[in-house]
Amino acid sequence: MEVKLTPNYFLTDEHSRSLLHMPVLVNLRISEAYNPSDLLEAYPSWGSLQARDVVKRMVNGKMFTEQEKYFIERFTGKVFS
Repeated sequence: MEVKLTPNYFLTDEHSRSLLHMPVLVNLRISEAYNPSDLLEAYPSWGSLQARDVVKRMVNGKMFTEQEKYFIERFTGKVFS
C-alpha cells in the first residue's frame, strides 16, 4: 500500500526497507526511506525530528480513508480520533 502525504513524501510497505510489511516514509526527491524512529529534517523550519513525528505533522488536518488512517497509524501510533 502507498499513502501520499505531500508532493515529496509518502508511506509505503512496498519498499526494500519495509520489514514484515511495516510502512516506511519515503522521500521522493532523494529516494531515501525512513523507519519511524529514524531522524530526518523534512523541512528546514521543522528541524530534525523522528520520522513518526514528521508524518504526524504531515497528516495534521488532512482527510484520509479509514484504510489509509490505519496504515498511517501503523507507522506513527495513534493520531486520529
